[in-house]
Amino acid sequence: MPSRLETRPALLFIALLFLAAGAVAPVFAGPAAPAPWSSQPALQDDDAELAAWLQEERLEAQRLIDAGDFGAAKRLLDEHLGEDPDDWRARALRGRLELARARYDRAAGDLDRALRDAGDEVAWERTDAVLDRAELALTLGAAADALARLEALGGDRPRAAYLTGRAHLELGDQAAARAAFEGASGREPGLAAETSRPWEAPYYTARCERVLGRLSAASYSLVNADRLANNRSADVLAELASVYFEADGEVALAASAARRPATLYREALELAPAHPASLLGMYALHDLNWRRSSRSARSWLVELLEVHPGHIAGRVTLAEDQLANGEFKGARQTLDGLADDAGARRDVQALEAAYAWTTDKLDTGRATLDALTAAAPWDSAPERLVGSVLIDLYRFGDALEFLERAVERAPDDHRAWTLLGQARANTGDEVGGLAALERAEDAAEGRQDAWRNNVRLVLEKMEKRWIESQGPGRLTYVLPPEGHELLERVLAPFYYESRADLAARYGLTPGPVRIEVFDRHADFSVRSTGFEGFPALGVCFGPVVTALSPLCELRGSFSWAETSYHEFSHVVHLALTRNRCPRWVTEGLATWEEERYDPSWTRNMRRELVDSIATDQVIGVRDLNRAFRGPRIIWAYYQGGLMCELLIERYGFPAMVDFLEAFNDGLELDAALARAFGLTPEELDVAFLAYARELTKDLFVEPRHDPERTGVLAFTLPKQAPASGAERAEWGEQWCDVAWGAFQSGRTVDAQSALRTLTLADVEHPRAEFLRGHMAVRAGDEAAAREHFDAGFALGGEDFLASMTRGAMAEAAGEFEEALVHFAAAELAFPGWDEAGASAELAQARVLTELGREDEALEKRERYLRWNSGDAATRLVVGAWRLERGTPADLELALEHYTGAVQVDPFQVAAHRGMARALRALERFEEERAALELALLVPLDLDPIWSQASPEARAALTAELEEEAAAAQRAL
Repeated sequence: MPSRLETRPALLFIALLFLAAGAVAPVFAGPAAPAPWSSQPALQDDDAELAAWLQEERLEAQRLIDAGDFGAAKRLLDEHLGEDPDDWRARALRGRLELARARYDRAAGDLDRALRDAGDEVAWERTDAVLDRAELALTLGAAADALARLEALGGDRPRAAYLTGRAHLELGDQAAARAAFEGASGREPGLAAETSRPWEAPYYTARCERVLGRLSAASYSLVNADRLANNRSADVLAELASVYFEADGEVALAASAARRPATLYREALELAPAHPASLLGMYALHDLNWRRSSRSARSWLVELLEVHPGHIAGRVTLAEDQLANGEFKGARQTLDGLADDAGARRDVQALEAAYAWTTDKLDTGRATLDALTAAAPWDSAPERLVGSVLIDLYRFGDALEFLERAVERAPDDHRAWTLLGQARANTGDEVGGLAALERAEDAAEGRQDAWRNNVRLVLEKMEKRWIESQGPGRLTYVLPPEGHELLERVLAPFYYESRADLAARYGLTPGPVRIEVFDRHADFSVRSTGFEGFPALGVCFGPVVTALSPLCELRGSFSWAETSYHEFSHVVHLALTRNRCPRWVTEGLATWEEERYDPSWTRNMRRELVDSIATDQVIGVRDLNRAFRGPRIIWAYYQGGLMCELLIERYGFPAMVDFLEAFNDGLELDAALARAFGLTPEELDVAFLAYARELTKDLFVEPRHDPERTGVLAFTLPKQAPASGAERAEWGEQWCDVAWGAFQSGRTVDAQSALRTLTLADVEHPRAEFLRGHMAVRAGDEAAAREHFDAGFALGGEDFLASMTRGAMAEAAGEFEEALVHFAAAELAFPGWDEAGASAELAQARVLTELGREDEALEKRERYLRWNSGDAATRLVVGAWRLERGTPADLELALEHYTGAVQVDPFQVAAHRGMARALRALERFEEERAALELALLVPLDLDPIWSQASPEARAALTAELEEEAAAAQRAL
């Protein structure tokens, strides 16, 4: 069988590319490529056949440990110790097993007894046991104990050097740590054979080199380790992945495709399922780059801690993740457990400082940081960690002091400089932010960072090209050059009025705010998140708002005004809470505010609400914050909005303001809910689910089922129908769930089998008939499809998709009146479907136009606009119709539609001119003149209609607009 090195690009070749490219300049001088070690010599033992057999068994146990097959390894070692309790080698190996399983008490017991039983025997197994015991002590925060054991051991094994250096770092002795790491770096170890794992020596050499910043040398050592491991070490692959991750930082370099960290982590997990270093690496990848949305970052930690619940590094990472997501109750529980098990660790103490700062226990946090600094004045990591957590919580201003101190303490800390750049830029100091990012790049000495590189490029572009201006209300506008004059004239009054409206209702007037507008979605996304492709239209950092220009690639499909109002509400929420508001609250309130301002500004995710209720995917309030950093981010906005809607409807808006003020007072979620509403999070979850069911009770559409749930249901449901009515009805519903779940998953045979079960039981159900109809459509049998859909309707069934499909059949056959009946039924079943191509309102408008009933068609289009604020073209058409009708009510509606069109795309003369004509008819001449002035400011090259016109036509238009403006002036 070919080796893994023969079936993929050779790791050695990749490492040579790494060296040749000079991807990372070593921080310290030293050899970059240690020579490879010879292959493992035969194990030696003085005993005869039995001793050799025992040694083979122990080697097999070690192999099982390395493969993550802990159960088999433990059974083997338990068998040995059951026959010979004094077999210290087997006991030491079981201690190593328990250490790998993060069962630290058991590991200590086995390792301590093994060392007692071994006495002064000179054997490599005893050295392994001492190193394992030292690593255990270091893991638990007993660095002094670990160092004493290592110094007593002596020797020059790279693993000992690595652990010694780590212990010195924990104890604050940077010089001694460096000397220890230097002792292993770049040197061929003489004790490579004294281990059951011949790859250990180059592996730990690489770890020393990585700490010293010699990433190229580390990669070469790891390639040697991989060769000695015969391609079978998850530890080696995970460490190599981490080296590449540190070097490349998600930057797509020419040579980086062959050294993708995620690929190596996955290979390691194939070798050793639940391998801790690999799961932590996958967490780090997903946490850095939100575009890795196939799984949430937290899910990798959950996977690790489900298998190894005591794992210290996993729990440390979980505590930081919980703090970063505002899950303070969960973080406190995690930190309490860590304090009991490993409270002396510097990273645990730094997390305690971060927890104290995020929960307003400032004296405690300051004292903890002071103690950490006194023990290691050179170490910037604690302050960097506090700053990082505060940034994740959008407390950018609070993070500044910690990050400023971190870079002062360690000017070469490129990660702290990067975070400082983020904090400065997001508090409105783009110049200082750019300077910090440039310092970060210098300090990184070749290490790549996609976030840093991307943001730096956008800030540089803004500095060179964007136009800055001051507006009323302490608002600063930073606009792209194209169309900036009209943009400023449109944006400034809207933001100013939004500021006044929101400030009056919340009782707080915010300070200065910078509003940065982008005409390319990629620039907006990078400025806001560090990566392209962020699925949003605006972001608020508190004193800084980023938003898309109506001239961006999404032109004509979204309302810039809706985005502006949403984001400025965040300004008020964050100011009112000192940026301590959980994200679900501020996003939910902003979403609620949108619909309060204009009911058509709806996110309209009712289909997803139906699905989430049916599949038990409604998110609990304790977990909702975390959803903003995972694949369900858009849903989190919507659910947060509905939660705030529920609370305001039930308790009133003043109670919601009190809720915000509770966070300003330093309360956590539980206490804030109790003070403002008298609720626990669990009670809110129950109330919200009932509210969601009430919202969807009149919506009729087949949910998108969870295939795993319906698959399990298929095996547990009886094939025989119950006799009683209620039980029989429930049985029929569940078999319909099974059938639909199979059909939606592409398992047509299973769907047919479930439907046969209903037929054999003589159970008729409209959902079953609708499914048979859809299956017939897929099979191309339109006659059968019509029959089944009509049978479902006859049984009293209502379903949006069934009615739309049946209506489309009638329309295609020219049966327009029948099509209207079905499309009208679809609108009743689910008004305002969120996809224009499947809108029942637009389908009716299409058929009515075909029948020559244009007024009715326009009424249907207007109904469609109730759910779709971003359709400027339809607003112009409907506005012109209302304007022509001319009654006062029609004119007000025309003005509403034209205003909405301007709020989607102000670079259309027709929208401003339509507003002006409606205003003139309403005798609002001052507003008419203002609308015409804006029409004259539209650069005709940017107008989608007039950009195609001749110069003569453009000149005539300008003359007409000037005359209309003069007439409006005269009317005053």
